[in-house]
Amino acid sequence: MTQPYTPLNPPQKALSGQDKHSFGYSTLSTRLPVIVSKIVDDVYRSYHSLSDSDPFKKEKEQEAKKIIELIGGLRYELQRDKPFRPLTDKREDVEEWNQALATYYPTSSWYKASWLFSECYLYRRIKEAFALTEHWKDYDPFFQQKRTVFKSSQKAVVSMAVQLTTPVVPGTKLSVLDLKVQEGPDSKGTRDAFFEMVQVSLWGNATDLSLLDNPDLEKVEELQKRMLSSSTSSNASSANASPAASTVHLDQLGVVKNPEEHASELEKHADKILSNDSELLWSKVKSLRNGRVDIILDNAGFELYVDFVIADYLIRAGFASEIVFHAKRIPWFVSDVMPADFQWTLDQLHHPQPSSSDSSSSSPYFFNPSDPIEQQALLALGQKWQSYVDKGTWKIVSHEFWTSCYSFYHLPTHPSTQDLFESMRQSDLWIFKGDLNYRKLVYDCKWPTTTPFTEAIGPLGQGEKNEKAEGVPTLVSFRTCKADVVVGLAEGVEAKMDQIEPNWMVNGEYAVISVSP
Repeated sequence: MTQPYTPLNPPQKALSGQDKHSFGYSTLSTRLPVIVSKIVDDVYRSYHSLSDSDPFKKEKEQEAKKIIELIGGLRYELQRDKPFRPLTDKREDVEEWNQALATYYPTSSWYKASWLFSECYLYRRIKEAFALTEHWKDYDPFFQQKRTVFKSSQKAVVSMAVQLTTPVVPGTKLSVLDLKVQEGPDSKGTRDAFFEMVQVSLWGNATDLSLLDNPDLEKVEELQKRMLSSSTSSNASSANASPAASTVHLDQLGVVKNPEEHASELEKHADKILSNDSELLWSKVKSLRNGRVDIILDNAGFELYVDFVIADYLIRAGFASEIVFHAKRIPWFVSDVMPADFQWTLDQLHHPQPSSSDSSSSSPYFFNPSDPIEQQALLALGQKWQSYVDKGTWKIVSHEFWTSCYSFYHLPTHPSTQDLFESMRQSDLWIFKGDLNYRKLVYDCKWPTTTPFTEAIGPLGQGEKNEKAEGVPTLVSFRTCKADVVVGLAEGVEAKMDQIEPNWMVNGEYAVISVSP
């Protein structure tokens, strides 16, 4: 009888820090210590900036010093490959985490356990340091990094806002996107917009703060250029359109005069999508009418913004009437979305900031474009998206499972996930964003790269070697490659890529769009 899959019995050999040539090893030995050290810096700055008028200043300072001590101890354990220890806080997931430690890794350590377990355990230990306090228990030590990188995304954020809101035909309120989808779900415009949106959502994942140990904001902007047209000669139909209205390549309603000569950054990077199931995904999406779509989120900031963009498209085109966004409950992998990040991001588009919140800018808004059309576009988009939330069209939810040590193989059957799975079964489509979600989908194993995606995701897919769990709908993973596991590739692709770029699996320059029907 086949033994059930567990962290000690994965479907293939698990990626591990024991392999010194792996990305897991370099993550544990180099990247994670840097991330942990930056938490110490953040807490130090935060408690030194406490106001003298704060009645709890002394208590907060004492607790902050304890946090710094605990985080320093965590870094020591990591760097010296010390054994795992049980968690000691009172969060609701403590029992499950400690049971997993006792069952699977009672005498193990950072490099000896699977990379996936060790990395998740690190972020849960970070949360423990804050959860043991009274005044810092809800503090996000990564928020300032998220904020800084999102601020640097202004050019791309504004450009997309203009495309999504600015009327392009005199006498109407129709934007570029509205015109593309107005002829219905079977129209060419709706289809063209879908493929653009899919790539925008995919490449939005390229900016990941857990990989950018010292975020280079110029690098961030360069990554975002993939979603901006390299052509300055493409113009929308309105004589009053802002110059920014021509920067986002949404095919300009077909008015690009020479599309072959004005290839967008998306088109230039199409060959970097090593396995592309977009057509298969479209065959499912085009049949939906007012359905439910669940998006399992990855990074906050710009990626979350483009997740809003594709969610907006699905609503406007009539494919969905409900979008459920799944966020993390605790700070996770530096830049992952929590419910607070979700609402904060919406607020930055249309809510003025308190006068003391950003002394470096004369604008009361987080983004401050000088062009009035751009200003109006951000306000209109923020208000539109907020209305989705207010009406219940968009929902933000969270569950402890997304920050557990378990892969998504366990979603249909684990005792603690039954409420989550029962809800998600009501959905017509699951969209998994990003690298960590991909790793958890395929159990973070050393699969042959030609393994079909439907097989590698176990009970969530209908592969030859597994039976799909009842109630699992079509699912898709939008993932830029940042870990040494990839499946679903054609024969010969791995060998070709090894010759072109030895680090192709981990540098975030290549991607997959993988679908399980």
